Amino acid sequence: MKKILQYISPKALLLFCLAGLCILLAAGLSLLQGHLSRNLREQQMAERWSSGKDAVQISAFYAEDEVENTDYFRGVAAELDKELEAASLSIEKENARLWIDAVSRNGKVTLMSESGKVELNAMGIQGSFFQFHPLLLVKGSYISEDHLMKDGIMIDEDTAWQLFGSSDVAGMQVMMEGVPHIIIGVFQREEGRLAHAAGLDKPICFLSMESLEAYGQPQGGYFYEIVLPNPIKGFGLSLMNKVLQAESSRVEVVENTTRYGIVPLIKVFREFGIRSMSSRGIIYPYWENIARGYEDIFTLLLLGKVLLMLYPVLLLITICVIMSRKNRGKTEQIFQWIGDKYYELGTKRMEKKQQKEGKENKYEKN
Repeated sequence: MKKILQYISPKALLLFCLAGLCILLAAGLSLLQGHLSRNLREQQMAERWSSGKDAVQISAFYAEDEVENTDYFRGVAAELDKELEAASLSIEKENARLWIDAVSRNGKVTLMSESGKVELNAMGIQGSFFQFHPLLLVKGSYISEDHLMKDGIMIDEDTAWQLFGSSDVAGMQVMMEGVPHIIIGVFQREEGRLAHAAGLDKPICFLSMESLEAYGQPQGGYFYEIVLPNPIKGFGLSLMNKVLQAESSRVEVVENTTRYGIVPLIKVFREFGIRSMSSRGIIYPYWENIARGYEDIFTLLLLGKVLLMLYPVLLLITICVIMSRKNRGKTEQIFQWIGDKYYELGTKRMEKKQQKEGKENKYEKN
């Protein structure tokens, strides 16, 4: 190492150290993005559903009154089954599910107990909602699809304390417009600056879509989430655009599984500053607001990595140009040798192909 350093000037050594530092910082930004993205569990349902990376998670957000009621999504399910069958996709195991989905909608409800009364934000749900949104449970359990017809409700810790003075209230009743609802579970709201800005700064509860629309005040359009097979790149997104008739300007379809990849983030960068402008009347749920916030963060991290790697790349190109000028003859010999080897390999491959075809023709004649 000492002998090598003897041939490197202090100026060149400084340049190489700066390049190394830039590479380390870029790697650090990549590690930071990886750490942050692992916490976005609501964007990772496809990975939990299929370890083979052959599934995709897609969300659709509708403007108010674009969909009349949840019967529309039953039609979506029927159309999706028909399209998947036409694409020859099926499940080998009996009673297994080829895809999984959930429907939800924002709203407000008023809950009453013997100790108090609370008006809070609400999310009406239908289908496998908590497969997509694994909340942090404090007590009780998630509302299952079976519970949805039994007037089940999940409340956060703040609401539990306001209504009962305790968080251990699973199994107890609250009244909504005079109708009793059973508390299935108590959960802890997500904390943090983005979560609060996205709408989780206030108490929220989860209940059946039927209860929200019958006893609460629904607000905005429906949200639809699905995980389905994606045997080739773009298959799932193309299929859902067709099934959901996403050409309408009042519905937005998002592919969640790869939304934090380089190409999607470049698109976010190109639309930076204008993508928040919308005339479609779509109100995003809190989890999509959080996801879009992280898109902005990851776009800035990507820009930082590009800028950091720019210097090492330019330094490498400069060194290669200088070396090629000093050793122009040797460089030409190297390229000539590479070209000869490539031609030689191509010739051998062609000879083997001709020999194989000759043997096959001989076999067919016999």
